[in-house]
Amino acid sequence: MTHACIHSIGCANPSQRLNRDQWLEMASSVAPSSLDRAVILRLAERSGIDGRWCASAQEVGKPAFFQADPDGRGPTTAQRIELWASAAKEMSTQSCIKAIDGAKISARAITHLVTASCTGFEAPGLDAWLIENLSLSPDCRRTNVGFMGCHAAINALAIARDTVLANPDAVVLVCCAEVSSAHLHYGVRLDQLIANTLFSDGAAAVMVARGDPKQFPSIARTHSIMMPDTANEMAWIIGNNGFEMTLGARVPEIIEGLVGEWVRGALAKHSFNVQDIRGWAIHPGGPRVIDAVIASLAIANESGDASRRVLQDFGNMSSATLLFILRELLESNVARPWVGLAFGPGLAGEMLVVE
Repeated sequence: MTHACIHSIGCANPSQRLNRDQWLEMASSVAPSSLDRAVILRLAERSGIDGRWCASAQEVGKPAFFQADPDGRGPTTAQRIELWASAAKEMSTQSCIKAIDGAKISARAITHLVTASCTGFEAPGLDAWLIENLSLSPDCRRTNVGFMGCHAAINALAIARDTVLANPDAVVLVCCAEVSSAHLHYGVRLDQLIANTLFSDGAAAVMVARGDPKQFPSIARTHSIMMPDTANEMAWIIGNNGFEMTLGARVPEIIEGLVGEWVRGALAKHSFNVQDIRGWAIHPGGPRVIDAVIASLAIANESGDASRRVLQDFGNMSSATLLFILRELLESNVARPWVGLAFGPGLAGEMLVVE
């Protein structure tokens, strides 16, 4: 039987890391004078984030990307996409090299490339960039998962799994690259201030190919749900001055109310129950999202520890974050099976079962 296995995971971030105080200084510098700085401080304290890597932070000898703007709009979308292109290419290259080296598989052996990002676009895109700069075969098949949000890593891994199961000789490189800081919001809307506080930058790559599930984690299956009557709770649209996030206050409440039943039903298809799962990779949309999932599933609070560590050290890197958490489980030798859960605009949920 053919198994689609995770052979390695490589992660990368921009060169600039901000601790919480540095982030507060940056966020305060672009906030309107009418906003009480205590609001930004409270959000940062509740975020669970101690530091983050940030491509839009000022480099020595270069002007700051974000500056105080009397019009309250900031850089144009074109300027922000230019930042995304530069940082995403650099991070994706680094993460892919780490994944290829870790798998000990030749770059020329890669038959399929799956890329994902919701923080920027261009054509030719990251797929073309990676094929050229990693010396992949020019006939490598390409798929781009675009603008799906924080759960896109699971969508990308689902494509990789299906590809390997359909063609046992396939070797799939998956890469998620996000430059969330390119879209820092100006203004006083609370949901956008929360988005500013949570999101950060990073890239992660995974090598997926056939393998022995006793040696490598096997992608058993993925599951999806569109939660009814939630379309207005989370949105991510393209505006004239960056991509604009809408975050409903009810998101954790909705997740807590619906996720438990969905996950239990999906696990039953694998003859598992919640208690059988040894490792949990819960996308940290924020501390309240982690807590909501744990409450909905009635699992131990420690089940969210890997997710909290990644959130604390890296922030919410959108689609790349789940792969950072899977790397944490892999490097910590956490026994399988694992479950990965992530949520995004829709309100949609994606679930990954790893055996």
